[in-house]
Formats: sequence, structure tokens, C-alpha cells
Amino acid sequence: MTLTCEGDKGSYRPGMITFYAKKGKSLDLDKIRESITATRLSGGTRMSVSYLEITATGDVVLGGKENVLNVTGTGQQFVLGEDPSAKGILQKLGEATRRGDKIASVTGRVQGWNGGFPNVLRALANTSNQDRMQLLITGYEVAKK
Repeated sequence: MTLTCEGDKGSYRPGMITFYAKKGKSLDLDKIRESITATRLSGGTRMSVSYLEITATGDVVLGGKENVLNVTGTGQQFVLGEDPSAKGILQKLGEATRRGDKIASVTGRVQGWNGGFPNVLRALANTSNQDRMQLLITGYEVAKK
């Protein structure tokens, strides 16, 4: 885990927390939410999250009703959408898969992980385990041949 903070700006310092999974392991977003809820960060600290960006490996399935990423080794699925900052990325991803390119990873922002605590955590807790989270794609990487 890495914590990067910006310079002093009053009593709250904006920053970024980066989590890294151990080799061969995956991060569990539900456990991250539960851990934050169990800390004082879930209370009236005026803390907020701008976004949760992940990079995941797995199989991309495009077409049909939904575009989906099946995350390797977890059973986790994300419905793929397009982040407003990356216009046309889904089309490019589709073109890459139609060419037969193997997608090594997909990067995007998990919908619902934005806003002030504890409201974000309450909303995420009310999401059924059967609901698949939406991943708003900001980029992807093609596997080297």
C-alpha cells in the first residue's frame, strides 16, 4: 500500500492511496469497503473519495446485452461502461478484440465509489451481492505477442 499526500492545505491533506495485490492474489472490493466502514473514516470526518480506479485482468466479453469483464480467479464480474474522460474507449476495445488481440488488463473507475463518507459506504452496503458493479473504462492493455 502506498499513501501519497499533497502539500499542506489546512487540516485536511488531499491524497491518493494505492493498494497492490500480492502476486497471484486479488483485492476484494467488499473487504476494502468493510475495512473502511470499521474505521473512524466511516464517520463524520468530512473525508470523501473522488474515485476508486482499478486495473483488473480477465476475459473481456463484448456484445449481447452487456459488455462484461470476468476477473481472473475471483468469480467477480464488472459490467463495462465508458468513462467520460475516455470517449471512444469501448469502441477501441471492441476493435481490438475483433482483431483477435488478447486483452491483458482493463483499467477503470468503479461506479459508486465517489462522494462523502459515510454516505458512499451506506450506498455500497445496500448493493446486493448479485448486483454486478460497473467499471467505467479509462484504458486497457493488449497482451504482448
